[in-house]
Amino acid sequence: MGTLPGLDDAGLVKGPQEQATERFIRDFREGKPSNSMAEFLYSSMLSIARNIDMQNAKGREISRNMTSLLGYIQQLSVIYPDQVQTDDELARLMEDMAR
Repeated sequence: MGTLPGLDDAGLVKGPQEQATERFIRDFREGKPSNSMAEFLYSSMLSIARNIDMQNAKGREISRNMTSLLGYIQQLSVIYPDQVQTDDELARLMEDMAR
């Protein structure tokens, strides 16, 4: 059974990692052609970001998930080689994600 329009995310609290990942995905995909592998990576990145937020809330270690998230970002740069981000851009992204 579906939900009422507008209530899909009711009760869902998005943590800082998920919010930063959503911003990254929105900015990264802007102007790029659709790609099914990239869509899979975006979805996986959001799942990992949610897990990171939950683990942080419980005081658990997150380095493996952060490594996975960074790996997906690197895979996106392979799919879209003309859009490779500079080290400064990746550092800014990681800083945003750490908030």
